[in-house]
Amino acid sequence: MLPPELAEELYYIEIAASRRIRSLRFGQSRSRFRGTGYEFETHRKYEIGEDLRRVDWNVSARMQELYLKRHFEEKEVVCFLVVDVSRSMRFSTAKFSKRIRTVQVAATLGFSAVTDNCHLGFMAFSDKVEAYESPRKGQGHVWRIIDRLYGLESPERGTNWEVALRFLRSRLRRMSIIFLLSDFITGPLAKQIADLPDFKALARKHDVVPIVFEDQLETNLPVGRGLVRFRSAEGRQEMLLSLSSGQRKRFDAMIQHRKQEMRDLFFSLGMECLFLQVGEPFMDPLMTLFERRKKV
Repeated sequence: MLPPELAEELYYIEIAASRRIRSLRFGQSRSRFRGTGYEFETHRKYEIGEDLRRVDWNVSARMQELYLKRHFEEKEVVCFLVVDVSRSMRFSTAKFSKRIRTVQVAATLGFSAVTDNCHLGFMAFSDKVEAYESPRKGQGHVWRIIDRLYGLESPERGTNWEVALRFLRSRLRRMSIIFLLSDFITGPLAKQIADLPDFKALARKHDVVPIVFEDQLETNLPVGRGLVRFRSAEGRQEMLLSLSSGQRKRFDAMIQHRKQEMRDLFFSLGMECLFLQVGEPFMDPLMTLFERRKKV
């Protein structure tokens, strides 16, 4: 059961997202993937082994060569919310934890999707798949996903992207827009997402949008002097850091290096990502992302 304060905020998100997304139409838009959809784009030369039913015989007769019709992907697509609910997502020094912020962002994405007549699917995971909802339409389906996501018991476990992505790929039946909602923090023994073949295969066949949740304390050391002890929420390792100016510079460099590595990985796979600070507003950055994707 959603708390009354959160439910009231989500009702506002439902109205605001529905109004703002109508002018963007992020679901019924052209995809970067080619396929046998509804909207004709152009012609290209036939290659041996391709489906002869796609040959445009009128153009082929004029050009004295076989030419195929090339189309944009089908307009109506499936949107999938893949949400990390591992132990590190409970952490926050802001008003909301990363876990609660993912509920709010998932609601925004969900209501935006169904407003644009998309099917919406959902999966939550930690080191195993915690919940799954097959793609459906309707506002009621979004509320069911939100209620289920909020109601999941917080697992005392880390993150296993390998299990999550293998399960997701086994459930995908057509090209989908996949939003990955996570802090992308894993334990030292877990396989890194960059090394997973399923992640690269997902990027080749689907439109993947990573949304990275950050807390201020994960990107900036606290103000003051002395020593501070950090404990990993994923692996339980501990690290003792000085709050000296030199240590702050090294910490900042380490954080910036990790962030740039993620950006480079996503860019190399053709993904457009978004970094969200949990203590800052999220609606405008999401809508800006939609607008930017619309221009691609």
